[in-house]
Amino acid sequence: MKRREALGLYPLRDLRRGAEGAWSATGPDPVFAFGPADAVTALSGQRVRLRCRPDSVRPVLAVDVPGEVEPRRYRLTLRDGGTDDLIRLPPSASALRLEAAEAGPRFRLDAVRIEPAGRIEAALLSAQKIIERLPPQERRPLRLLRRAVGLLRSVPPGEIWRRLTRAAQTHRPPASYAAWIQAVEAKALPSTEIMRAQLAPLPERPLISLLIAAGDADPVQLGETVASLQAQLYPDWELCLAATSSAALDALAAQDSRIRLLPPADGKAASLDAALAQARGASLATMEPGDRLAPHALLALVRRLAREPDLDLLYTDEDRIGPEGERRDPSFKPDWSPETLESSFYIGGLALYRTALVRAVGGFPADSEGAHDYDLALRVTERSERIGHVAQMLCHRRAATPDPEAAARALTGRARRTGGLDAVRALTPEHFALRRTRATRPLVSLVIPTAGRDSLIGGRSIDLLAACLASIRETGSYANIEIVAVDNGDLRPPTRAAIERFGARSVTWDKPVFNVAAKMNLGAKAASGEVLVFLNDDISILTPDWIAAMLALLQIPGVGAVGPKLLFEDGSLQHAGVVFGEGLPNHVRRGFPGDDAGYHGSSLANRNYLAVTGACMMVRRSDFEAIQGFDEGYAINYNDIDLCLRLGERGLRTVYCAEASLHHYESRNRIPTVDPAEQARFRKRWGARLARDPYYPDPFGIRPPAFTLDAERFPAAAERMVEAWR
Repeated sequence: MKRREALGLYPLRDLRRGAEGAWSATGPDPVFAFGPADAVTALSGQRVRLRCRPDSVRPVLAVDVPGEVEPRRYRLTLRDGGTDDLIRLPPSASALRLEAAEAGPRFRLDAVRIEPAGRIEAALLSAQKIIERLPPQERRPLRLLRRAVGLLRSVPPGEIWRRLTRAAQTHRPPASYAAWIQAVEAKALPSTEIMRAQLAPLPERPLISLLIAAGDADPVQLGETVASLQAQLYPDWELCLAATSSAALDALAAQDSRIRLLPPADGKAASLDAALAQARGASLATMEPGDRLAPHALLALVRRLAREPDLDLLYTDEDRIGPEGERRDPSFKPDWSPETLESSFYIGGLALYRTALVRAVGGFPADSEGAHDYDLALRVTERSERIGHVAQMLCHRRAATPDPEAAARALTGRARRTGGLDAVRALTPEHFALRRTRATRPLVSLVIPTAGRDSLIGGRSIDLLAACLASIRETGSYANIEIVAVDNGDLRPPTRAAIERFGARSVTWDKPVFNVAAKMNLGAKAASGEVLVFLNDDISILTPDWIAAMLALLQIPGVGAVGPKLLFEDGSLQHAGVVFGEGLPNHVRRGFPGDDAGYHGSSLANRNYLAVTGACMMVRRSDFEAIQGFDEGYAINYNDIDLCLRLGERGLRTVYCAEASLHHYESRNRIPTVDPAEQARFRKRWGARLARDPYYPDPFGIRPPAFTLDAERFPAAAERMVEAWR
C-alpha cells in the first residue's frame, strides 16, 4: 500500500521569517503554498479538515482549479483556540495556498494541519459547530434530544447527513463576474459565423431605430457607442442621433447611411421626442452616449421577436463599464416584475419597445426630463403586459447619476393614472417606496394558529400568543381588524384571558392529528373579513402601518399574495421573499443584517417573487376561496408556498412588501424538519414549473440563495444560454 506523503506549508511569496517564528509581509500579497504536489493531488475531491492558530492575520485557503479564472477561496473561521474548518475540495484541485489576508506588520500562523476528514469525524465536528451556533437555551440536553428525535422521525438519514455537513462546512465566497464571463458567456455563445448564419432563417428582418440624445456629449464615448452599433451582426438598424453638429459627425453620417443626424432640442426628453418623430423602425430603443452593445445584441432581440411577435417590450441584462474599460457590476434581471418596476427602474437597458405603442402613450413629454426612460417604461406597461426578458448581458453602460426627483415624478404620475397617490419616498437615489391611496378600509381578519406555548425571548419565558396579541393591538395602527386564534383545545387560563383582553376570539381544532394547513382553513372559515392575514403566534409588530402597507399592494389588480419583511430576534433577516433552487423553496438572504439592501435593492424595496412565507401572508378572501384555501395534504410544510403557486396559476402575482417589518422569533439556527412524503408530493406537483425561478436568475447560488454568483450554477446557466441560441 502506497504511503501518503505528508503535506507541508511553505512560504511562496512576499514573506520573511523573523525571530521566534513570527512572519512579516514583504509585499502586497503574502502567500504560503501547500506541498508537495502529489500530496495535494491526493486530497482532490475529498472533504478535508483544516486547522491552524493565527495571530494578527485572517487566513484564506485558495484552491486552484484548471480552467477557472480565479482560485476558489475559503475564509477560515476564527474561533477560540484557532480555526477549525471543514472544506470539500473540488475533484480537480491542482494547488492549495494559504493567503495571509489582513496581516499585521508581524503575525503568526502556527499549528497548520490539513488532512482528510472521515464521515464520523466530519459528522461529530458538524454537530459540534451547529450546537455552538445555537442560543444557550437551545443547547440544553433535552432540547437537543427533542430536535434529534424530530429529525430522525421526519428526515431520511442521508438527508440528515447532507444537511449537517452543508450547515457546518466552510462555504466559498461568491464567484467573481470575471469568472462568470469566462465560464458562461465565453463558452456558451456561438461563434460569430454561426450567429451570422442565423440571419437567413429569420421570417422577417424588421428595422430597429436607436434614439440617442447626445447634445454635446464626449465625442470619444459617443464614438464608442456608434462603433458598437456598426459592429452589430444584425445590420437592419438606424440611428436617430440628436447631437451638436461637428465635422466628425457629419463625416460619420456621410459614410454610413443608417446614421441620421438631427439638431438637438432643449433637453434630452425633447431631443428624444424629435428623434421619435423621425424613427422609421417598427421597434426602437434609447441609448446614452458611452453605452456599448454586445455584437450579437440586436440579433438576439430580433430572434426573440420572431418567436414572440406580439411582444411590446423586450429588455436585456446589463453591466457597467469601469474606468479602465473593464466590465463589472452586473445586473442579472428578473423576468417581467410589475411591482419591482414600481420600486426601481430595473428594466434599464437595452430595452426594445414597439414604436407605435411609444407614440400612442405620448413619447417623451417635457415633464419626463431626467427620467425619460423610466417614465416611458411606466406608461408603456400600463397599456401592455406583453413583456419579455432576454437573460443575456447585451448592454454595457457607463455609470450614470440618477435623478431621484425626476424618478419620483414619474412614479407619482404612475400612481395617479392607476388608482391614486398616497406617497412616494426615495429609499436610495435608485429605489423608491410607492404607495397608492386605498378606496376602502376593508375588514382584515388575522388568523393565528397556535399551540398556546411559551418560548424564551430576550432571556424571558413568554406566552407567545398573549405577546403576539398585545403587539398587534398596541403597536398596529390599522383599526378595522378582527383576530381569530385557532387553538388545539388546551389553552391555559392566562392565555384564554389574553384572548378576551385583546378583543380576539378562538376556534378549536379538535382532530387528533396535527395539520397546520387545516387549522388555517378552519380559522379562515370562522373569520369575517374580506382580507385574510395568516400569522404565526411567534410574531411581534415593528412597523405600525404594516397592514396598510400590505393592503396598498394587495389592492393592485393582479396581485394575489403579499408578505412582509421578517426579522429574527437579533435583528437579522429571516424573510425577504422566497426563491427556488433544485425545485425547492428557501428564504433569500436569510441571516443577512436587517438593514441589508440586498441585490439591486432586493431586500430594501418591494419586489415580485413566486412565493412568500405563511408566517405572515395577506390574501383576498375571494382569491383564497377560489382555490379552496390551503391544501391540507401539506400538513406541516409547503402549504404556504403551494398556496402562492396556485394563485400564480390563476395569473395572480406574489409581492414582498419591504415597508412592513415584523419580528419572527423562530430560531435562526433551526434545522428545519421536512416530511419526505410532503417533499416528494411538492416536487411531483411543482417540479417542472420550478426548474427555473423567473425572479431568481440562473447564475446565483441556492445554498444559500443570496443573489450571489455561484460557480456550481455556471454549467446550468451556460446550458440555458446554449439553448437560447439553438
